[in-house]
Amino acid sequence: MRLLDTSTFELRSGEQPSFKEKGYAILSHRWVGLEVTFEQLSGHTAELRTGTRPLSTPQLDKIRGACETAREQGIRWMWIDTCCISKASTVEETESINSMFRWYRDARVCITYLSDVRKEEEPAGGADTFRSAETGGPSVWFSRGWTLQELLAPRDMQFYDTEWNYLGTRAELAGEIAGVTGIEARYLTGARSSQKACIAVKMSWMAGRETAREEDVAYSMLGIFNITMGLQYSEGGARAFARLQEALLAKTMDESLFAWRMPGPRSRRLYMYNLNLPGFIVKDWAPDDWGLLAPSPEWFRGCGSLTIEGGQHAERPGGGFLRIQQGTQAYLSSTTTTPRDPVKGLPHQSPAARQLTAGLLAMTFVLLPFAFWYGHHYDKEGARERLWLHREPFVFTLNCWHRDGQGRLGAVQVHLRTCSPTSAYMVKRIRCTEYGVHYGEIFTWPWGQGVVVQPEPDHMY
Repeated sequence: MRLLDTSTFELRSGEQPSFKEKGYAILSHRWVGLEVTFEQLSGHTAELRTGTRPLSTPQLDKIRGACETAREQGIRWMWIDTCCISKASTVEETESINSMFRWYRDARVCITYLSDVRKEEEPAGGADTFRSAETGGPSVWFSRGWTLQELLAPRDMQFYDTEWNYLGTRAELAGEIAGVTGIEARYLTGARSSQKACIAVKMSWMAGRETAREEDVAYSMLGIFNITMGLQYSEGGARAFARLQEALLAKTMDESLFAWRMPGPRSRRLYMYNLNLPGFIVKDWAPDDWGLLAPSPEWFRGCGSLTIEGGQHAERPGGGFLRIQQGTQAYLSSTTTTPRDPVKGLPHQSPAARQLTAGLLAMTFVLLPFAFWYGHHYDKEGARERLWLHREPFVFTLNCWHRDGQGRLGAVQVHLRTCSPTSAYMVKRIRCTEYGVHYGEIFTWPWGQGVVVQPEPDHMY
């Protein structure tokens, strides 16, 4: 880790735990114009030490203002992303991005500079606290992808306006920040750790945020999900986001990853995806068909009320969900709200009753060996085969719940359907512009191992 001395403006390299013990400040800001880089900093040291304000560029004024603010609080060391990382080194940049959440978390204080906000003599309160002098809306800082982890990670966070006037701490301004970001105040005050929010909720916080490089939408969320991942800035945003979700699938059983809604039936056209999978052609993609994994955090917009806590979890035989070449492999089941078999026209029978019926029928014809096969096969395969061969949609209930305004938990349900009459056990998600929420008892009917096909990011993206 490399930090800036707040008095001499010289860089010092060292181990992060050592700097943590001494105490360091860290800057959160948005890049504006040509920022001062690591390679350029040494040429401006003298001006930073002795120059008269305003300095030769606003970027230098920002560096000195941040260091002076930290120094006034007795902090010797300051980390600023623009000049403390050598972006000429791919290895250093990758290590820094994968460590950044921890660096912000371990800082004594995060100093947040809002260059487009000017403090009013009479504070307006509410969202107007962060009103941008440039746009009239909230500060542009709130629209940037990287600033989400910078908002969530620090233990202590202070906000300053363009003239370095103090606005307040994150805890003091939690209500105003919640109004701008949609993040519940309890995650901002420290009453509840943001790490306890489910995947869908965290994704909803990223919806609407922008980054200069499309891949950074995914890379800026690595620390939020405690994921380490290699950076490939030529891969495109869709592939980077797909890799992030694959890493989450391998690490967690959080099924809110699948609880998203397509913004509109034609919105998938915004993404460069190949709908023909390796060794398998999926026909008849409707405008609102997709796989289990979303192509962007935008599809999680409005999912801030989801949770994976408090409901009755369904068992997932076979280890849950596994990403394979053609999609997401899982032990699939159908759910109904009444105790009837979801296969059309088939009355409910328990597995034991089905075996008994089959056995008695076979014994009538002195075919006892066949009876055992029939009972076993009918129970485990018959209903599933009829469902898939007739391409009937079915409801799959996630271990994820929507909490309404009264605190009630409703199970989140997605709709699936087989891809074609010849593609046994290959299904896709349909009606993706919605998901169901069911309050009350549900009945589960297991079908067995299947694959929810997944469109692949086009490598020419």
